[in-house]
Amino acid sequence: MSTHEEVERETLLAELLSLQAALESSFVPEHIEPMLSLRLTMQQLKVLMILVAHPDGSTMQAVSKTVGVSLATMSGIVDRLEAQHMVERSLDPNDQRVRRVTATPLGLQTVQRLMAARPELSSSPLGLLAIDDLRALTQGVRALLRAVQSAANVPTTDE
Repeated sequence: MSTHEEVERETLLAELLSLQAALESSFVPEHIEPMLSLRLTMQQLKVLMILVAHPDGSTMQAVSKTVGVSLATMSGIVDRLEAQHMVERSLDPNDQRVRRVTATPLGLQTVQRLMAARPELSSSPLGLLAIDDLRALTQGVRALLRAVQSAANVPTTDE
């Protein structure tokens, strides 16, 4: 790669990061609404997100260690999430003394709703783009998806 290409790459990356920050700031009101509609504390949300990231669930001890709270505190957090039908407890199939906690479909749906609250890629602002800009953005997002999938060793949509 030539020095000119390296300079251009650094300039473009800096501009993209700046543009991303500006976009995120402009959409704060749309991001806040889904958060405000939740009836979860921050600790409950953290636990729920951890469990959604582990489809097979986790032990109470592992989650309490990850969140940095005592087992007794974790038990209370899980009790409240269970009362809201966000998680469920079950016996570990490998060790009947251990209880596993898993996110329920409602818990998964709640986290997905929060993660999907990305108005910058919704049809409203995208519909205002000129067709050439829309093509360029689509090509760029496709390339970004391939890079993210490659970094995570996930099969790309092209495969």
